[in-house]
Amino acid sequence: MRTLIEGGWVVAFNGTSHEVYEQGSVVFEDDRIVHAGGPYAGAADVRLSARGKLVSPGFINTHVHTAGNGADYLLLDMAKNDYRTANYMSAAAPLRGKVTPPPPPAAAALRAFVFLHALKQGATTIIDVGGLRGDWEGYVRLVDELGVRVYGSLAFRDRNTFTDAQGRLYYDEDAAVGVQGLKEAVAFVRSYDGAAGGRLRGILNAAQVETCSAPLLRACKDAARELDVPVHTHAGGNLVEFQRIMDEYRKTPIQFLADVGFLDDRTLIGHGVFTTAHPWTRYPFGDDLRVLAERGATVGHCPYKYAKMAITLRSFQRYLDAGVNVALGTDTYPMDMVSELRWASILAKVTDANYQVGQPRDVFNAATLAACKFLRRDDLGRLSPGAKADILLINLDHLGVPVYADPIKALVDAGCGRDVDTVIVDGKILVQGGRAVRLDEAEVYAKARQATQNYWSHVPDWRWDGAGVERIIPPAFPTHQAPGAGEEPLSR
Repeated sequence: MRTLIEGGWVVAFNGTSHEVYEQGSVVFEDDRIVHAGGPYAGAADVRLSARGKLVSPGFINTHVHTAGNGADYLLLDMAKNDYRTANYMSAAAPLRGKVTPPPPPAAAALRAFVFLHALKQGATTIIDVGGLRGDWEGYVRLVDELGVRVYGSLAFRDRNTFTDAQGRLYYDEDAAVGVQGLKEAVAFVRSYDGAAGGRLRGILNAAQVETCSAPLLRACKDAARELDVPVHTHAGGNLVEFQRIMDEYRKTPIQFLADVGFLDDRTLIGHGVFTTAHPWTRYPFGDDLRVLAERGATVGHCPYKYAKMAITLRSFQRYLDAGVNVALGTDTYPMDMVSELRWASILAKVTDANYQVGQPRDVFNAATLAACKFLRRDDLGRLSPGAKADILLINLDHLGVPVYADPIKALVDAGCGRDVDTVIVDGKILVQGGRAVRLDEAEVYAKARQATQNYWSHVPDWRWDGAGVERIIPPAFPTHQAPGAGEEPLSR
């Protein structure tokens, strides 16, 4: 079946770069684009009006945690007190043996919420770096049902973080746990890479640079080469991590990863903020940006996540100028890839005190072409003949957006995820009129809220000091709950 999208601003790819057509058209047949650009005179079975809308390639969100974000980041990532913004003193390091995995219904509810939340706000491809806890088949079924494109597998580590009864952080190293975790991730990739009509692809997720030993990182990279899949790890994420790697190896996290052979053009570095380029590290030896550029690694930049913690990449433009491939992700809520364009642009300007940097073309490319370069997918992140029909229709003609001459600048300056009207993945309409087509949004939200409230109720059980969420992050104003408020937890 041939579908014609017509009448909007079309962001077409000319083989080298994006270009914009006013009152352009896009035609796709089944899962592939057959025309993108100017007027189309051929026949079509279905016509979709894009009048007043930007017709854009789908965005690639390079940093999503389906295993945890549904329950914790919404509350625990905003305005919390911590040491060096590292999460350890607020939430990330529990008492040993006190945290239990969420019951399967709760895990499934949160996973559906995260995927749908990201999809509705412009992500047609999601890189799930957060874990995949249990129920592999349920995960695959959800990806298939939702229709989204996903790169995912289990996260693994051989050093877990805990706090003792006095709240002191320590690392518990167990090589066997890391080896087993990698084996399970490899098994997942072998079993499900190419599932869900080819939309589910494998990636190996070495959890964090400071929670993975050098042997485990080498084994991960060896397995990835054998499987022909990309790899991801969190690195340069906080100063506690930077100091630990420095103390253990006398190298920066980036230099350490390079020396163990982990960095190449199939490596995604989550965050990559604290490098030799960042003044807070005060480390005068070497050049991490040169290392990243020479190895061809990609940095998954999550600007809003770090802005909330009063931190910025130093800087988006400096990384680009050094030749580093920079893509965009969200990591936290909202998983709004449209707003991330603006955050990336504005923070680049503020960081460099230069309003000529963070150009709309550069942040748009980061959300599309840069991520596809890492994935080695020349059929994603662009609208051109032969590319996958992963398409967004974004409403720009409303009072929330100023009258504009350039729709890309208007999108970056004033757009947000709620402006996404239509999401198409693999030629299938998944969101139309701003509403999900395949799942009941109210039901997804209700189940996620129920699971989240259950999660929050257990936080004092694994905190060393017994603090609940209201102490970790006090509410903005005194809040009085209604009598009998609260939901029963999802059954196990």
